[in-house]
Amino acid sequence: MASVTEALSAAYEHHVAGRLDAAVTLYGRIIDAEPRNHGALHLLGLARIQLGDLDGATESMMLAAAIVPDNPTYRSNLGTALKAQGRFDLAEEAYRQALAIDPGHVDAMANLGGVLHATGRLAAAIACLERALPLAPDHAVTLINLGVALTDRGQLPRALGLLRRAVEVTAPAPGQPLGERGGEARWDLALALLMAGDYAAGWPQFEARRGRAGHVLARPHGLEWDGADPAGRTILVHSEQGRGDSLQFARFIALLAARGARVVLACQPELVRLLGTAPGVAQVVSTADPGLPAYDVYCPLLSLPSRLGLTSAAELAPAGPYLTPDPAQAATFRARLNDVAAGRRTVGLCWAGASGNPVDARRSLDPALLGPLARFRDQVAFVSLQKGGPAAPAALPLIDWTAELADYADTAALATNLDLVITVDTSVAHLAGALGRPVWLLNRYDGCWRWQKGRVDSPWYPSLVQLRQEEMGDWRAPLSRLTARLGAWLAAPPP
Repeated sequence: MASVTEALSAAYEHHVAGRLDAAVTLYGRIIDAEPRNHGALHLLGLARIQLGDLDGATESMMLAAAIVPDNPTYRSNLGTALKAQGRFDLAEEAYRQALAIDPGHVDAMANLGGVLHATGRLAAAIACLERALPLAPDHAVTLINLGVALTDRGQLPRALGLLRRAVEVTAPAPGQPLGERGGEARWDLALALLMAGDYAAGWPQFEARRGRAGHVLARPHGLEWDGADPAGRTILVHSEQGRGDSLQFARFIALLAARGARVVLACQPELVRLLGTAPGVAQVVSTADPGLPAYDVYCPLLSLPSRLGLTSAAELAPAGPYLTPDPAQAATFRARLNDVAAGRRTVGLCWAGASGNPVDARRSLDPALLGPLARFRDQVAFVSLQKGGPAAPAALPLIDWTAELADYADTAALATNLDLVITVDTSVAHLAGALGRPVWLLNRYDGCWRWQKGRVDSPWYPSLVQLRQEEMGDWRAPLSRLTARLGAWLAAPPP
């Protein structure tokens, strides 16, 4: 091997050129020769983060920081590796150690703000990031993290300004690909624009989701539809992301079909039967099937608003319910509900989403908090719409037929007969809204872009009412409003 200095220089050249495997190999050889070469250990940790080897990255960063304990950058980047693993408490400790060594270390300050935000301390996160901003006004991580935090706080004009600046400072040189940080800036700008209701600017930026780590976007063979006249063409519309997204965006297929396209929808297996009833769908297939029917071009489902040129909130709301459960199955559930409800009103409950969702801990509800609803048991027959997740409190009696609900068509046949659905932000909210059923959404403080800020209604579902947290993680206010609202609803004559 060449001298260690030469080898480290060569490894770094591989690293910055994106040849990460070659860089990792060469860093490893340097460390074999000099186990305490902290520079190689630190750079190896950075390369491993980029490769997704978070355990290896953390190990390398810890070794580098142990050899040179007073290096703030080593501590800060150790925090970044730990943060990527979801070990927020240890990441926070590492960032604070870096700042104890160098109080003006902007990377550590910006990333500490991100950890504070991720762990629900929004006010502290904003304060931390506000301190970082004047130290380096064009620091991308500060701009992004502060922009996102202010978006969640509802301070959208300033958030948009910061995120637009983040897009500018992360723009690649001509002919160069967009980097990870640039993609993140564009994605966060898209969410802020959509949160603000600026759909004309937001939908094109929403395409930045394609470059996000972990985003599942099918790329079928052939050409992607670019929004040109679709008349006379068969367009494969392909689901992406979660089942709630598929239920929500299925409304746009009717607009595509109205322009003359024959639309084939590929969606999650459990949605095939129900989404086959969406207006404009000529054929529906499962994404789990190995083959696809013939088509001319394809389009990701969540790209339809952009491709269709939709720019106003009025173009989002459906004219009425746009999904239809099987009439015979719905009639069967209606008869069963009538028998067990015995004249009481029927209310569906869903308190938890899929545990794999990154925000599930913030959007889901400890079902024990629903226990006080038991006071309405003489007036309400509560019906479980919760598939999996934590069990309901024993004090709250539930009609639970969820074992019979094999897919969303089954759930729709039950839900369409309910007088009201109460749910957290999961696919059940979209299902109830698409069926036109009254739905009360128990929403987290930092709610999804689609619900916007400062609204109790929804631009997507005319039948939806939001009951939102007033502080991050605090369900007391929305549950208090829920109890009062339910009492008033029961006191009013049925519609």
